[in-house]
Amino acid sequence: MDDDLKKIENFLGGSFEISSSRSIPGTEDIDTRKAIYFSDDGKNTIAKQFKKITCFTNPPFATAGGVNEAGCQITPPDGPTFHGTVLHGDIEGWTKDIEAGGNGLRLLLARIDGDQFSISDGRRFSLTDCKIKFT
Repeated sequence: MDDDLKKIENFLGGSFEISSSRSIPGTEDIDTRKAIYFSDDGKNTIAKQFKKITCFTNPPFATAGGVNEAGCQITPPDGPTFHGTVLHGDIEGWTKDIEAGGNGLRLLLARIDGDQFSISDGRRFSLTDCKIKFT
């Protein structure tokens, strides 16, 4: 089976990602990256919300690096859905930018602390109680 998969990957020029092997952004212990989740506003596409929150400050606090959509959604038991971002480079500056955007756009922000999903309004949920979806 592995040989067949390798042949298909070689033919297509890339590799397949096994969805069950993905890790939730923010659960890894990596000093060079940080995950922050923002709440879905219910009005705009994820791409539009991402652009609004990451470009809210002008000029930006961040001086290097970047922020990417993480391709992960987390929905706590009583909602709303949160979309993941991953910061790298000037993590402190990007954190300030995302926090300013979240506050200015009146969005909740969240982080993963161990096995807990911590929301800026003070709620905390076990990750096992949340719905996780990779996009």
